[in-house]
Amino acid sequence: MTRTKGFVFAAMVTIAVQAPVQAADGFDFSEHRVDRVFQGKLRLPDFEGRDKDFAFFKTRIANEMKEGVTFAGEYSVVQFGCGTGCTSVVVANNRTGQLYDFPRGGESNQGLTLEFNVSSNLMVARWYTDSSWETCVFESLLFEGGKWIAKAAFASTGDDICSVGVLEGVAKVRDF
Repeated sequence: MTRTKGFVFAAMVTIAVQAPVQAADGFDFSEHRVDRVFQGKLRLPDFEGRDKDFAFFKTRIANEMKEGVTFAGEYSVVQFGCGTGCTSVVVANNRTGQLYDFPRGGESNQGLTLEFNVSSNLMVARWYTDSSWETCVFESLLFEGGKWIAKAAFASTGDDICSVGVLEGVAKVRDF
């Protein structure tokens, strides 16, 4: 991440902390519904060509895809550990086999936890900003046309918000 992007994100989080969270704040799955859910034949990624960068995780990705569509009507979300507090996420298109990186995870987004569903292209993420897990960030992202669009984000502290489920934490901030 470049310094500029980090600064822009930090500014966005600061603004979100200062403004009250409203009901239509970008965390509502029903506002981002998909038209249909893919039920055709699964197409696995091309690990020898287009998706070769993900070949190391071939078995994990294929197994998750075989479980069926879990996100945005035609995708499977694959999350796997990469160390203590570290996770990586890949989004796999069950119809085309194409793989997409998720923009959060790794060492920079400790304890990454996701909420998503098959009927919406919205993904809600929570992660901690530091290794002591004192400050958490909640963020909503839309997945459109193979691109991730950050919609809303806010930071919080305290176990009563950061240690509960992702959607419960968002709801608690809404109640303030």
